[in-house]
Amino acid sequence: MAIAFAILSGLLLWSGFPPIDLAIGPFIGAAILFRLLSRYELRRRWSLSCIAGFSFFAPLLHWSGSYVGWLPWVLLALLQTGMFTLVSVPRFERTVRGALLFASAFTVIELLRMKFPFGGFGWGRVGHTQIDLLSSVYPLVGVAGITFLVTFASALVILAKRQILVVIFILPIALLIPTASATGSLSVTAIQGGVDKLGFDYNERALGVLNRHVDRTLSSSSKPELFIWPENASDIDPIVDTRAKSRISEVLETKKIPLLVGAVLRGVEGPRNVSILYQPSGEIASMYIKQDLAPFGEYMPLRTLAELIAPEAKRVRDFQSGSSWITHEVAGHKFISLICFEVLDDDFIRNGAKDAAFLVAQTNNATFGKSAQARQQLQIIRARAAELRRDIAVVSTTGFSAHIDSSGSVEKELVQFKPGELNMQISTHESRTVASRLGSWFWLGLFGLVLITSRRSVLSR
Repeated sequence: MAIAFAILSGLLLWSGFPPIDLAIGPFIGAAILFRLLSRYELRRRWSLSCIAGFSFFAPLLHWSGSYVGWLPWVLLALLQTGMFTLVSVPRFERTVRGALLFASAFTVIELLRMKFPFGGFGWGRVGHTQIDLLSSVYPLVGVAGITFLVTFASALVILAKRQILVVIFILPIALLIPTASATGSLSVTAIQGGVDKLGFDYNERALGVLNRHVDRTLSSSSKPELFIWPENASDIDPIVDTRAKSRISEVLETKKIPLLVGAVLRGVEGPRNVSILYQPSGEIASMYIKQDLAPFGEYMPLRTLAELIAPEAKRVRDFQSGSSWITHEVAGHKFISLICFEVLDDDFIRNGAKDAAFLVAQTNNATFGKSAQARQQLQIIRARAAELRRDIAVVSTTGFSAHIDSSGSVEKELVQFKPGELNMQISTHESRTVASRLGSWFWLGLFGLVLITSRRSVLSR
């Protein structure tokens, strides 16, 4: 029965994410996991956490096998499972202190996955799943804090302790904290131009993706203060290629409106994934080079081994990363661009967003086909908006392009795989949330404190 419950625990954790989106699922899954990890010796705990972890990550990350086969997907799920099993190392007593240790350990392991290995992969965090239930709490504790509260409350339910009431009564306090009012607004139009075909060959026809975004923008009757295009909208280097430069100039001359373009620049040392803000004059006002590159997508760790496992790895070029944040500015409003998986790292985003009045998330989801990846990524972006209390304009080549307001709600979105434009009235904000000032070190410190004070909740021998 323990094995069946471990599988159920993992599946319930997964159910909090798209395509299921069952917010209560992670509560129940974490509760079952705590019960299992408080009953057995270390070897048994490890095996059960391994089963639970794989039951969680295998369905969650199924999209990672899109167009590359099952082996990379299984290996990624196993890698994440290996990190997940660290939660089985402490021996959790069925006490409030044991519940605190479980919650803090679970939270820290999520943060470790966010950082390691190869720069980390913070996908599948419980803190991403509660935007609709706990939106008002995100500005206080952030994504990591939501994970802590959910797992702590789940463990207390298993203990049938009155302390669960403390958690229940704490949550409404967030409703009493006044939300920061908007300091201004900016009209933005996102262009979802689409691609000729899904998969790694989405840009096989030179200028194909760029022409789609140019034509869609030229046909737009909107007159925003800013047009935004997604990541890789210019599939040809618009700085050195005269054809690409000419097409972008055509948009600027016709519309006379600033344009934010996602592009790939070619260089001697390797390509760079960039976000370029063009002035109506054609001058480049600012350019941000993506810093947080995606392992196995934008550079290839362990290349020789990776190419043996998946021949498609030979097609991955090693991109060059940027070294600092660049803040764009339009009509007096400062903002930053998050490119694709840059939405995953808590500390990285907090550092970039501290001076931003709103955020733009530029992404290209064409390489993941019709999988749940795009919807899962949008869920993460919603959590970021709620955590930072910032509007986020999301623009994707194939969807989902959306306007996320500062509470994490989806104001409007475009249909996936259908080219179109999305007109948004972005609210701008200046104040910072408590969560935006809490770094990962806070949760590591909390874990250390709980571990030290848990006299009998020590490592199992």
